Amino acid sequence: MIEEYVSKLTKLMKKKYEKMVEIENITKDIEEALKRNDKVSTDMFMKMRLEVMTEVDGIDGEIYEIIQGGDENQYHYLRNLIRVETQQQAMDTEFEDEKMLMLVSLRVRNVLKNIIEKDKIMNQRLLGKDSFYAKK
Repeated sequence: MIEEYVSKLTKLMKKKYEKMVEIENITKDIEEALKRNDKVSTDMFMKMRLEVMTEVDGIDGEIYEIIQGGDENQYHYLRNLIRVETQQQAMDTEFEDEKMLMLVSLRVRNVLKNIIEKDKIMNQRLLGKDSFYAKK
């Protein structure tokens, strides 16, 4: 039974990874449009990015449903698989399906970190001291 959940989560995490890479690419397009002071393109890319982010929210909802679908032990077990911190942790498991889930989860996290860094830079460049990321 747990193998089925791991398999479903892996499929969803792969789908999420693809969407996160799409968000990262659109974010790069936004950066380029901002450098050119191209408001029309910036707005278009922002809308595109929001659409993909909405898709990611839907995937996250499906992931949440799977994780919450079982008992407390299953919840913690599955949650720990997708919250793995290092590649070494993933490599230490003897089960290939778990390893794949953990590695994909790490990739998602790394892409998210890159997106957040780019967002910080863009936000600070655009808003200066009014930026969400400005030191208060």
